[in-house]
Amino acid sequence: MSPRRSHRRGAGTATEGQEWPPEDVRSMEQSVGRAPSVHNTQPWSLVFGGRTASLYERAEVSLEQHDPEGRDRRISCGAALTNLFLAVRATGWDVELRRGPGPEEPDLVGVVTGTARREPSVLEGQRFRAITRRSSHRRPFHEEGLAHVSRETLLAAGGSSGVGARWVTGTAEARHVAELLGYAARVHKKDRHYQRELAMWMTDRSGRASGAGSGFDGDDLVGEGVPGVGLTTSGTRLPEQGRLAEWIAEESVMVLCTDSDEPSDHFRTGEALELAWLTATSLGLVASVITQPLHLAEVRRGLRERLGLAGEPHVLARFGHPAPVPGQRRG
Repeated sequence: MSPRRSHRRGAGTATEGQEWPPEDVRSMEQSVGRAPSVHNTQPWSLVFGGRTASLYERAEVSLEQHDPEGRDRRISCGAALTNLFLAVRATGWDVELRRGPGPEEPDLVGVVTGTARREPSVLEGQRFRAITRRSSHRRPFHEEGLAHVSRETLLAAGGSSGVGARWVTGTAEARHVAELLGYAARVHKKDRHYQRELAMWMTDRSGRASGAGSGFDGDDLVGEGVPGVGLTTSGTRLPEQGRLAEWIAEESVMVLCTDSDEPSDHFRTGEALELAWLTATSLGLVASVITQPLHLAEVRRGLRERLGLAGEPHVLARFGHPAPVPGQRRG
């Protein structure tokens, strides 16, 4: 997605005379602008003041059919907070992070304050540099599976910020997930209102979307493999359930869940998701996210019961090696 400047200006808020150097402000804005967001809506705003950068949810950015409860919007904002944190650390400041929301600021995602000079760690530097390379890989992965150490590293990143992370393992769990994803895909494929809204947010050949935001490239949606049931169009050819279960079993699919289902849980899920995604990118891996099926309460309930989850599931994240592009020579 293209980064854009986003300032929230209101009573008592000013960006003039701020203590952050202009180049640091630009880095923070660009990093936040590259966070993954639902339909590329970038549903957040930034406020700078002193050595503080505050991120707010823009609740008015609404997808009535795709995201009626604002779950994906808040997950997007949580991902943006991770990028903001890493961008501040990249400037050489130690960070104090205060998470929202609060009684007086229900739209607050988080406040990042630079407290003292401290160079970023090697890992923080790797994740920060991965921000510009991270993208959604909605195609099938290379047949090579992930190494054990990579899976453990990703699991640790996904299990940050108080979020529970676990892999879908074994053929039985793969069958359960396939059944639930297939069910959700059939529901969304038949929903005319959902399909109309989805079409509005797909960009045309000029890169413009019919909706009110940046939109996403419809060419990225594929009908093959697991991604085909993650975001289903009216023209998607749904795979046979047994084959879908085989694909899921062959991939590394992570479930992110929290103990409860409050807005703060959605924010924290977004934080952990982006941290795992950037970690994967820094390792030369690719990923994509499935959230749409989990908007159905019966799908979330099914995942909890059939996978024995301790909390509420919010995201399914796929990780793998990129498959070579057809016709591309491997060197």
